[in-house]
Amino acid sequence: MKKPKEVKILRWVYLLIFLVIFGMVVLLHALPKPFLDIIRMPTFIRAAEPYLKFPYDASLLIYQITLLFFIALTLVDSLSLFLFSSKIMKKVSALSSFLGFIIIGVVFFYFLYSLALIGLESVLAVTILIYLAISLSLMVLDLYTFEIDEELLTHIPVGVKLRGRKN
Repeated sequence: MKKPKEVKILRWVYLLIFLVIFGMVVLLHALPKPFLDIIRMPTFIRAAEPYLKFPYDASLLIYQITLLFFIALTLVDSLSLFLFSSKIMKKVSALSSFLGFIIIGVVFFYFLYSLALIGLESVLAVTILIYLAISLSLMVLDLYTFEIDEELLTHIPVGVKLRGRKN
C-alpha cells in the first residue's frame, strides 16, 4: 500500500518530537540549575504552588506520570506511522493520537488555568506561555494525525467488495 505524503512527514515529526523531549529531559537532569530554569517544570510547580494551591509533591508526581505517558505515546505514534501498512497499525496510530490529544489538552488547560490565576505580570508567565504554545502545537498535531488516521481507516477504494457485496 502506498503511504500518503502526510504519513511520511508525520512519522518523522513524531520521531523528532520524541527525541527532542527525551533529550531535553536528559539534558535538564544532567545539567545543574539554573541552566534552562525557565523550562524546568519542577521549578515552575514549586513557584506556582502558592498561587495554584496544588501541593508540590502530588503535582510533581502527576507531572512525571503525564510526561512519561506522553513520551510513550509519542514513541508509539511514531512507530505506528513507520509501520503504517496494516489496518491494526492505523488503529494504533489513531488511538495514540487521540490519547495524546486528551493528555495534552489537559496540560493546555492546566497552563491556561495557571495563567488566569498567576497573571501576565509574574515571572512565571514566560514559562506558562512557553508551555501553552508547546501544548497547543502538540494538540493540533495530534488532532491532525488523528484526522488523517481516521480518513485512511475509513477510505475504501471503489470496486472493492464490502462483506460479500459488490459496489
